[in-house]
This record gives sequence, structure tokens and C-alpha cells, in this order.
Amino acid sequence: MELESPKAFSEVMGRRVVDSSGRSLGRVFEARAHWENDTFVLDELLLGRRALLRRLRGPAQECRGIPWEAVVEVGPDRIVVQR
Repeated sequence: MELESPKAFSEVMGRRVVDSSGRSLGRVFEARAHWENDTFVLDELLLGRRALLRRLRGPAQECRGIPWEAVVEVGPDRIVVQR
């Protein structure tokens, strides 16, 4: 079953990301997305301090990303990914 993208980036911004064993991977500070038929579709969640720098300083900052396809659960306080 495919997980639907959130309606707004604010639904995932700042959330803690963990893998299926509960290991912390970082927090979401930025994302890569595209528009498809007037719908915002997430491609990748960008994590950690470098993602925050990317958000503040621009795309020249390299950062760690998790493909949206790896997300298995979006909860109120965390996002769980399959690795």
C-alpha cells in the first residue's frame, strides 16, 4: 500500500525520523518534491543540520535524504522509514 504525500510540508517539517527498529535518523528540515496534476508530491525528505542549512542558505548544501517510498508511517511525533 502506497503512503499518500501530506497536503502541506508543515505536516512533516521538524518531525523526528526513525528506522523500523527505532533508531533515530534525524529531523526533517527540507524536502524535494514536484507538482503532479495540481498536487504536491514528495520525492525525498532531507534530514539533519545540513538540510537546515540547505533551507536557510540554498541548494549548494549537500544533505542526507530519505526517499518518500521508504516511509511506512507518519505519526503525530515521528516518521518511520524502512531501511
